[in-house]
Amino acid sequence: MQFRPEISTKVVFRQTLIPLAIWAVFFLLRPVLYRNGCAVTPSPCVIDSVNAFDRIAFRYGSITADFWSNVLQNTVGVILFLTPFLFAWRKKLQLIEAARDALYFAKITLWNGALIELVRTLVQRPRPLVFNNPMGDGANYHQYTSFYSGHTSFVALATLSLYFYFKRLEPRFARAAYGAFAGLTVLVAVLRVWGGRHYPTDVIGGAFAGYSIALFMQKHMTRTR
Repeated sequence: MQFRPEISTKVVFRQTLIPLAIWAVFFLLRPVLYRNGCAVTPSPCVIDSVNAFDRIAFRYGSITADFWSNVLQNTVGVILFLTPFLFAWRKKLQLIEAARDALYFAKITLWNGALIELVRTLVQRPRPLVFNNPMGDGANYHQYTSFYSGHTSFVALATLSLYFYFKRLEPRFARAAYGAFAGLTVLVAVLRVWGGRHYPTDVIGGAFAGYSIALFMQKHMTRTR
């Protein structure tokens, strides 16, 4: 995962600008690209139109679950970006190495966000709450971003990335770290459905996307060392 010494920080910054630009462009173009398809009479967004597996999402809508899913996502984010600096202090590594690894984490996080925004623009799946209030929530284009779950995707991405990081610098703790963070991925996924923000297939897709990006980027960085 660590960058080669000859790769400058400026190069890495340039690599982060591309996914950041993609993410920002698609987000800013939401008012133009998104269609408020549910906010019409009669609305096509009825519960019976959703597959039986995903209908479980309509049973829930816990504000508390939604709150804690945000807390856990943010906590994992803090851990992800602080870990390189904690290792640098513990193992007396150069600060530039920690900064490069943290910048790598930023890079994969931005690519994850860019891919999420691209997929959401293509799919435009209404969130579960839209089906309960098509003319209200359905009129907000930000509510057509159900597939796939960004919270689950990010936590899954961080989970596998931290596993690779621990495996390189502290192999004896790698499995334990992976187990702990994999548990958080499952917990966040459950909370997103429980909070009525996503369908089960949204969180499954998010976990798959997050793990796939982490694995792809790890293999890519290994080949370029």
